[in-house]
Amino acid sequence: MATAALAVLGHPGIASAADKPGGAEVETAIRHAVNGKATPADLAIIKNDPQLARTVPVSVEVGKAVYRKAEAPSGKAGADSRSSAAAGPAGLTGFQELCRNVDRPLTLKSYLGDTLYTWHHTFSWCTANQTNAIEATRVITASPYNRSDYFTEKTSVAYPQGLVTDATFAPVGGPIGFNPTGAGSPYYSHMARAVNLCIAQYSCYASNLPQSKLTIGRDTVTVAIENAL
Repeated sequence: MATAALAVLGHPGIASAADKPGGAEVETAIRHAVNGKATPADLAIIKNDPQLARTVPVSVEVGKAVYRKAEAPSGKAGADSRSSAAAGPAGLTGFQELCRNVDRPLTLKSYLGDTLYTWHHTFSWCTANQTNAIEATRVITASPYNRSDYFTEKTSVAYPQGLVTDATFAPVGGPIGFNPTGAGSPYYSHMARAVNLCIAQYSCYASNLPQSKLTIGRDTVTVAIENAL
């Protein structure tokens, strides 16, 4: 599992953890927690400071992906039906076209179990059979579109920064065949965004990197990479 390097981003007039009594130990505990390597001693330090206990991330909660029918880029509704013929949005003629949308959430939790933020990776895609009723001929008819990331349940601790990774590979015509889940698929959407974590008492004490790389199948996606640290 990848981790993001700790970034200490001190601001003038705001004390950092290292400037406070016992600050070096506190700073080490925060660094370990943010990098997913907190020891029992680190957690005891965090637990004993109410501010840290509410705001330092110590765990990641992976939510279930939410799937919906999607509207194809051409404007026609994506059909879950597998009996009708459809003209592919990128010029391919297909049968039993299926357009889907996925929304995959990651939630960062504090020592006390408070949510610091939930980050979402979402996109839509379409596939269709090239021969009527023969799933072995299913290909991508719309590369990932309406791709975005967004936050919910974001507290005042979290300060989203720029995208670090924004990549996709799923060309129109790419074969899907008998792969409903995307397991082992070479086609994917990968997004990662930097987030600074800041509290007045300890400055902006860390930066982490929520990200997911999702490989594409006919009906669903499979997680290839996923973390929020």
